[in-house]
Amino acid sequence: MLDSYRELLDELLGTPSAIRDAITEHGEPAIPDAAADVIAVVTGRDQAVLARLQSMTQRTDAYLPTLQIPDRSDRDVATLVEQLDQARGELVSLLMNLSLRDWERTAISEEDGEITLAEEVERHVDFDEEQLARFRELVQR
Repeated sequence: MLDSYRELLDELLGTPSAIRDAITEHGEPAIPDAAADVIAVVTGRDQAVLARLQSMTQRTDAYLPTLQIPDRSDRDVATLVEQLDQARGELVSLLMNLSLRDWERTAISEEDGEITLAEEVERHVDFDEEQLARFRELVQR
């Protein structure tokens, strides 16, 4: 079980590096606006998921409303990557400090009913993988 949590952390840690590598390979000026939007969405979702996970660890009766991703007005790629690094760092830091018991904490999700913290993280990793694939596709065009 601990290995599966480590795998989730490894996957989350890989995304910012993969994005930076793609930017380096293609050059920052060549990054289309749609790819910059992907970075902004991933960052916003990291922040929203962090708040949800904090709620789950602090409350025994946590309620998770529909996930709202904040809008980002900044489209400067370097700034977006910096914001992603910060948001991802905060999320991973929280996850690294969880006990095994914390991973099994539950909350009521507006969309899915009862959900464990581990399930919430797994869904975020799935979203992250989809967005990374989309980012790579947009950059390679």
